[in-house]
Amino acid sequence: MTESKRAQILIVDDNPQNLKVLGEMLSAQGYRLIAAQNGVKALNLLEKKQPDLILLDIMMPDISGIEVCRQLKQQEYTRHIPVIFITALTETEHKLKAFEAGGVDYITKPFVEEEVLARVNVHLALKRALTNLKILTTTDSMTGVFNRRFAYEILTKQIAIAKRENSSFVLCYIDIDNLKKINDIHGHSAGDALINTIAKSLKETVRASDYIFRVGGDEFLLLFPNAELRASEVLITRLRKLLNQQKIEDMPIDFSFGFSEYHGDDNISLETLIKIADNKMYDAKLEKRSK
Repeated sequence: MTESKRAQILIVDDNPQNLKVLGEMLSAQGYRLIAAQNGVKALNLLEKKQPDLILLDIMMPDISGIEVCRQLKQQEYTRHIPVIFITALTETEHKLKAFEAGGVDYITKPFVEEEVLARVNVHLALKRALTNLKILTTTDSMTGVFNRRFAYEILTKQIAIAKRENSSFVLCYIDIDNLKKINDIHGHSAGDALINTIAKSLKETVRASDYIFRVGGDEFLLLFPNAELRASEVLITRLRKLLNQQKIEDMPIDFSFGFSEYHGDDNISLETLIKIADNKMYDAKLEKRSK
């Protein structure tokens, strides 16, 4: 079974017969299906599951499909999901409203199987292509963590969230020790192994809601949303001690780190926030060298 046929599709329609007809068409092609019979149930379901595509009825009794789509496009975790409207309405006015709300296409009732499958396949293929493109533009190719460019995009959004919700977040700046020495003595393959070992350990240690960015050859930036500074320091200190027990060639793995914290009522720039963490990291590195 191909990747496209393993995709999950949410069908939202208040008519059980429409759910049955569409469900049979799509399940016969291998798609995984979930269904909701009104807009409220769909929105609640989407808080827990993010399907690959949504087929959304326009005319529903509690909340219209147009309004459901508008709300989906306002949420970070659902705005990327393509929405195809399903409707018996054929007037241009309704089609325009569907596109303005964020829909990518529409299918008219009664359903023609070939048309339904063609439109679903096209938009799933487009979504996969866009997802692959985003991975290429936001991810560090060697370690698989996010890259420097994406760091500034995410951190700018995080500051806006902190101001809006009066919340806080923690940054950690990490610099790998001895990378240049390992590269010079043992070659860049050993240096790459060191970088990847630390990246892998970071991914295994932080929460799913945290972000890891590689911002330089030997530098990482960690974002801990809604985290306490002390707890974050304990986490990274524990990880450093575990890595100290490992070696690349004949050298123990080690890194230096520094923290900064942002609160919603703070009036400092993103650059200053990163600089604070960077300076503390540098102080920690100097302290280690002086011992």
